[in-house]
Amino acid sequence: MLRHATTKSRRTTAVLDFLAPAVFGYRLGSSKVQSQPTGTKPSTRRDAQKLAEFPVSVRTQNPAILCQNIKQRISLLSQPSVAAVSDPDINFFGEKVVELRLALKAGDVARVGELWSQLEDRKLLRLLGKELRGLAERAARLCPTDNTEPWDPDERRVIEGMAIAAAYVGAANALTACMIKHIKRGDSHAALDLYRRFLVHSSNQTASEPLPSTLGEDVEDANGLALNILGDQLSYQPNFSLVLAAIAAHALKDSFEGALTIILENPVRINQSAQKEFLSSFDDILFREKVLSYVRRLDIARLVSRHHSLGIHITNLADNQDLPQIEKLYRDILDGLHGSEPYLAAHDSQKSSQRPVVVQEINWAAFLTGFLQCHRRDLAENLWNDMLKCGIQPGVITWTALLDGFDSMGEADAASVSWNNMISQGIQPGILTYRAVISTLFNARRPDDAIEKFAKFKQELVKGSLPDTEDALPVYNTVLHGLLTNGRPGDADALLENLRQDDPKPDIVSYNIFLRHHGRRGEFRAVSVLLERLREDGLTGDAFTFSSVLSALLKVGRTDATDLILSLMKKQNVEPNVAFFSAIIDHQLREHTEEGLRAAMELLQKMETNPNAQPNDVTYTGILASLHRWVSPNTVLAEECEKYVLKKMKERNIQPNRVTYHILIKACLENPEPEGLRRALGYYREMANRKVSMNYDTWYVLLHGLISREEWAVGDEMVEELLRYIKPVGALESLVGRIQRRTAWRIKLGPKAYI
Repeated sequence: MLRHATTKSRRTTAVLDFLAPAVFGYRLGSSKVQSQPTGTKPSTRRDAQKLAEFPVSVRTQNPAILCQNIKQRISLLSQPSVAAVSDPDINFFGEKVVELRLALKAGDVARVGELWSQLEDRKLLRLLGKELRGLAERAARLCPTDNTEPWDPDERRVIEGMAIAAAYVGAANALTACMIKHIKRGDSHAALDLYRRFLVHSSNQTASEPLPSTLGEDVEDANGLALNILGDQLSYQPNFSLVLAAIAAHALKDSFEGALTIILENPVRINQSAQKEFLSSFDDILFREKVLSYVRRLDIARLVSRHHSLGIHITNLADNQDLPQIEKLYRDILDGLHGSEPYLAAHDSQKSSQRPVVVQEINWAAFLTGFLQCHRRDLAENLWNDMLKCGIQPGVITWTALLDGFDSMGEADAASVSWNNMISQGIQPGILTYRAVISTLFNARRPDDAIEKFAKFKQELVKGSLPDTEDALPVYNTVLHGLLTNGRPGDADALLENLRQDDPKPDIVSYNIFLRHHGRRGEFRAVSVLLERLREDGLTGDAFTFSSVLSALLKVGRTDATDLILSLMKKQNVEPNVAFFSAIIDHQLREHTEEGLRAAMELLQKMETNPNAQPNDVTYTGILASLHRWVSPNTVLAEECEKYVLKKMKERNIQPNRVTYHILIKACLENPEPEGLRRALGYYREMANRKVSMNYDTWYVLLHGLISREEWAVGDEMVEELLRYIKPVGALESLVGRIQRRTAWRIKLGPKAYI
C-alpha cells in the first residue's frame, strides 16, 4: 500500500496570477531593485504623494487617457515594490503604459515593440501586474488570420515575447493563441519552438528569483497553472492549454513519441472543458479526432506513470462500485501494452523511447483489489492470467493485494488457500501481507487462526527476516482491533501493555482503537484510564480521539459533554482550529445518533463564537451533506438543524459554489428515501436558477447517483438535458450509454419491463 507523507508547511500565500509579478518581484530583464537602507522604513505617505503628482505631459492629455492614468497609479499604490522605484521611472511608466494601450488598439505592432523594449530597458515590466495579461491577449489578436499570409518577423517577435512573459505569471491564453496560429499554418516546428522558449524562460526566471519565505507548498491558479514550491525556489508546470497545444503540434507531425515526452515532463491533467475549448479553434474534424486520440492515450500514460494517483483513482472507483469505469481503464492499459501502437511497457526490458512508461506491479495490484472489491473474482483471475502472459511473475505486492481483496469480500477460506499457495511458490510475505491475512481472519470471526498467523509474524520479526521492521505497528494495531471486535478485550489489554513496555511503542491510532470500542459502549471509566495512559506515553489526542471521548460522554448522559471535551483539549495543549472542529463534527455525524447530531450542532455554535475557529463553507457543507444522508425517525430534529445551517450560511454570505452543489447532490442521492431524490433535483434546479455552470463532474454525480438508485425515468430526462449542452466522453459517456441501453430494453419489452 502506498503511504502519502506530508510535512507541516509554513503559512502559504495563494497568489493569483495577476498579482504574481508584484509578489514574486517579477522581472523580464536582469534588473536589480533598489533596496531600502538597513534599519529604515519606506515612507509610504511620501510615496503616495509622489504617485499623485502627474507629469505635465500627462496633465495635457484628454480626459479618457487621464482617467486611465489615474487608474494605473491607483493600482501601483498597492504594490510593495513601488517604493523602490524612482520618481522619473514612475512617471515614465505611467506615460508608456498609456501609449502601449493606444498602440495595441491601433494595431501598431512596431510601436508596441518599441514601447515594450523601453519598459524592459528601464526594468519596469515588473510593475505591469495584472495589466500584463490583458496587454498580451490584445497583442495575440494581432496575429495574422490568413494562414497563407507571411508573418512579419519583427511583429512576431514582439507578440510572442509578450505572450511568453504573460504565460510565466499564469496568463497562458495569449501564448496558446500564438501556438494555435502556428498549428493552423501547418508549422508544428514554430509552435513547439515557442513552447520550448516558454519553458526555458520560466526556468531562467525561476533560477534567478528566490521567493518570499512565506510560501511553502503547492498552489494552483484558476487556469490550471501549477506553482510547485521547492525550497525557496519556484518551478512552473505549464498550463494545460499550453500542454494541449504542444500535443496538437506533435499530432500535426504524427509524433506520438514526442507528445509522450511532453506529458511525462509536465504531467498535468487536461480536463474536458479545456479540450472542448481548444479543439473548437480547428475546423478540420479529422485533426480534432486525432488530437483527442492522442490526449486519451497520453492521459493513460500519465496515470500509469503516477502510481499513487492511479491507485487512489481505482480505490475511489471501487468504493463507488463503478466497475464499468475500472474495466474501461484496465482495457485502455492493455491496449497501451498490446494494441496496434503500444506505448506502455510490461517490464523494464521493454522500456524504450516509444514505450517509456512501465506498468509496475503496484498498478496490477491496484486493479486486482478493485475488481475483488466489486466482487468480480472472474476479472481478478483474468488479470492474474494477463500478468503471466506479459511475463510478469506476481510478487509479494500482488499477493498482498489479493489478500486485501478477499478481506473486502469476507472470504477467509480463499485468503487461507492463497496464503498457502504464495508460500509454496517461495514468496516471502511482507509486513503488509501479514496485516492483510490477519485482518481477513479476524473479520471472518476466526480469531484463533488470526492469532496463529500473528504468532508466526512475531517469530519472523524476531529473526529479522521481514523488511521494514520499523513499520510493524500497523499489524499490532490490526490485532488490537480484531481482538476487541471478536470479544477478547482482556487479550487486547495485555497486548497494549506489552507494547507500552517494549517495541514498537503504541501510537495514537492504537489508543483510538480502544477509545472507540469503549466509547461506543459508554464505558467511561475505561476511557478515563486510557486517557491517563495516553498522557503517560507522551501522546497527544487527535480529532478522532476527542470525538470518541465525546461519544462516551454522551453515552453516559453528560449534558456538558462538549464543554468537557474542550477542557480536555486545553489540558493537552491542543488549540482546536477550523479543521480540527470540523473533523470532530464529522465524526459525530457519522455516528447517526440524535445525541451525536446535537453534540455536533453544539460544537458548531461554539465555533461560531470562537474568533480563532470560525466555521467556513467546508464546515457547513459537511454538516448539510450528513443531514441529507440522514435516515432517522426524528426528521423534525434534522430539519431544524438544516434550517439553522442554511440561516447561518446566509448570514455569513456563504454561497454554494459548483463543488458545494456536487457534494450536496451526491449526499442526497445516497439517501434511499424519496426525499433524497427530491432534494437532489432541488439542488440541480437551484444551480440552473443561479446560473452556476454545470460541467462534466456535475453530470457524472447526477447520473451515477440516479443509476445507483435505479431511477431510470429521471435518468432519461437528465440525459436528454445533458445532450443539449455537452457531448459526453469517457466515464460520463459510459453512464449515458447505460441509461440509454436500459431505456431501449424497456421499450423493447413493453409493459413486461414494469411487471
